[in-house]
Amino acid sequence: MIIGTFILDFQTIDFPPDSKIAVDMLAQYQKACNLENQFALDEPVPSAGWFFAKLFLAGQFVEKIYAQNGSEIDASKGKKFEDKFIAWLGMQLKNRGCGAQIKMAPEMKSL
Repeated sequence: MIIGTFILDFQTIDFPPDSKIAVDMLAQYQKACNLENQFALDEPVPSAGWFFAKLFLAGQFVEKIYAQNGSEIDASKGKKFEDKFIAWLGMQLKNRGCGAQIKMAPEMKSL
């Protein structure tokens, strides 16, 4: 299975702490996978009390995370792999106290 780049919408009302939790968590996963520069979180766009940013995950990074957490990811809700992975990632963020919501970005759906 070849996985392309994941493009996620990262939405939160409290960007600084939530983005720090997300970046720290992804950095830990990246280190555990012996990878570098595998994700990016764009600068947020504020709107109506919310912050909207794009979170990019390299396909190789997603594959390595899946290799280490496959059974948990497979047990997540969703029909397609992408849905399961995003649901699992969202739970990992929530478990660390991150209040952001993540979902598949429209740009990714069109790929």
